[in-house]
Amino acid sequence: MMINGGVFQELAKINAGAVQRLQPKISIWSNGGMGDLAGGTGSRNTTMNEVAGVYRMLPPLFQTVNEQTGMLPPAWMGKLTE
Repeated sequence: MMINGGVFQELAKINAGAVQRLQPKISIWSNGGMGDLAGGTGSRNTTMNEVAGVYRMLPPLFQTVNEQTGMLPPAWMGKLTE
């Protein structure tokens, strides 16, 4: 009955209208290595590389959060630069 009544089509129109004027910023973060996923020996996937990957991810994360929400990270975590 819902299909024949066009309920799903109407829901799709309403959802499309709700996000029509949004301008989301999509960021893709990568640490550049595939490690074991690429069939490698895993030598690129050491503990220190993982920690370094987290530190490389923080600046774009802070920037994206700031652009989308206006919030800044706490001073003890770092600050954004121009």
